[in-house]
Amino acid sequence: MKILHVIPGLSRESGGPSRSVQGLVAGLNAAGIETWLMALVKGEGPWVDGVTHFINGEPFEAVVERIRPDIVHLHCIWSPALHRCAVICRRQGIPYVIAPRGMLEPWSLRQKWLKKRVARFLYQDRDLKCAAALHATAESEAEQFRRLGFKNPVIVSPNGVNVPKNFEPRNTSACAEATADRRNTRKRVLFVSRMHPKKGVLELVEAWGKLVKVKVSGEGEEEVKVKGEGEERWVCELVYTMSGELEREYEAKVKDRILALGMSYQDTDGTIHSSPSPLPSPSPNFIFTGALNDNKKWAAYARADVFVLPTYSENFGIVVAEALWAGAPVITTKGTPWGELETAKCGKWIDLPSEGSSPSAWPTLVAALREMVSLSDDERRQMGANGRRLVEEKYTWEAVVKEMIKGYELVVSN
Repeated sequence: MKILHVIPGLSRESGGPSRSVQGLVAGLNAAGIETWLMALVKGEGPWVDGVTHFINGEPFEAVVERIRPDIVHLHCIWSPALHRCAVICRRQGIPYVIAPRGMLEPWSLRQKWLKKRVARFLYQDRDLKCAAALHATAESEAEQFRRLGFKNPVIVSPNGVNVPKNFEPRNTSACAEATADRRNTRKRVLFVSRMHPKKGVLELVEAWGKLVKVKVSGEGEEEVKVKGEGEERWVCELVYTMSGELEREYEAKVKDRILALGMSYQDTDGTIHSSPSPLPSPSPNFIFTGALNDNKKWAAYARADVFVLPTYSENFGIVVAEALWAGAPVITTKGTPWGELETAKCGKWIDLPSEGSSPSAWPTLVAALREMVSLSDDERRQMGANGRRLVEEKYTWEAVVKEMIKGYELVVSN
């Protein structure tokens, strides 16, 4: 069996699909399936080990003629270039699978809804209905396909974690010693994702503002502490990518709101910004780290005591799996398919705010953050160990590709 995976383009700044598709291709190759990866727009080459066949920006029709795949697996939707790939597959009788990658979720469909409605009428629904199968990364995404009226077979196969070499997760003994060494430093809540309204960064700022308090000592020193057991000092670190003007405008809005709430932040250049105050702030409430390469991103996971992703919608949320594998307990929303956080006792799966509410009105996020920072180090470490175990059992690429191969075999047999 020969599989050709097609993605609009590869970019380290583009978020989850660029990484997860590479991981899937590498996992299939490791399982003995001849697998190719094609980027329709010429750009970066693959950076995940195990992607052995890569095509960068060549014409799709010529590639199909040369490779003659048994199945074409298209990742993402709405792209006219991907639509053309689907048309060519139909003309040549090649079965194709479409992975919408969360782009059919209710939140996503509401964004630029008129353009998407037109695209669905002109070509997108036809491409989806004619697919030999649809690929969902969770049962909740498969249910959304059904609600939209698509009756295709569905392959439910989650994303896996691209595990780095020589990484020491937080719940190991070495990491416990490192945690003890940093008992006098600030503890960290970590956010990793895009700087985008969908990800709930502004809502995180509002919730964090409800937890912090300013205490002025007799010497005129200002300390910012999170209200929690033992009055531990916490900071929220933001690791994020940006790919356009919307993200830059949103970043500025987030920073302005931090200052408006009387808090401070350290910018990506190390400069600390705070509201006008007669007393200088010795340390910020937020650290804007910005984009990191993969090695430095895993270092950020390693120094996190808690991970938070207050997103409105994710078909999977690869950063959640990464944080769990790194041994950090997780807070995320019911806009993701991560109900296992509760059953596996490795985090909090919280309700979304009510429709149309302001960013400051998210009581479940405030409560989850307060609960998590109030736990002891040992309690958080145990949650981290539970999360690591969950990922090892279900979300390594070795486990994931088994379901994917079963789905491909069903497509070929039909």
